[in-house]
Amino acid sequence: MWLVTIVVITALTDLIDGWWARKFNCISDFGKIHDPLADKWIVTIYLPLVMLGMIHFLPVALLWIRDITSTYVRSQSNKIIPARTSGKIKSFISFPLLCLLTAAIPVEGSYFGFLVNINEFLYYFGGILLSIVCVWSGFDYYYQIIIKK
Repeated sequence: MWLVTIVVITALTDLIDGWWARKFNCISDFGKIHDPLADKWIVTIYLPLVMLGMIHFLPVALLWIRDITSTYVRSQSNKIIPARTSGKIKSFISFPLLCLLTAAIPVEGSYFGFLVNINEFLYYFGGILLSIVCVWSGFDYYYQIIIKK
């Protein structure tokens, strides 16, 4: 229950932070650099889910490879690269999936016990969707930063 609450609050604050920055034109170089780094920390919650067998290792590996390499490529650029739409879509898919997976952890007496029944669906469909969006988003960043320069 606590993990689900933390994951949901973290995802919502990330969403609200981005919305707030765009709506009130509070976009800063600090935010452009540190918001993606905060997203990397959120992704670490996927690792225990792999160990529990709730999601395949491949989509999580693709997510980590995409996040680490895009952060590196962005850091090597001569200018600050803001988040791209593809990265926002990646977050839009990965955060709800993470929330559902953490809620589906089989814990005795859990309020979310009914979600255990959709675990196999999340394992396959969520993993495939996450893999596709990570590859697409990664190529989008690399194309914009390296090829277009």
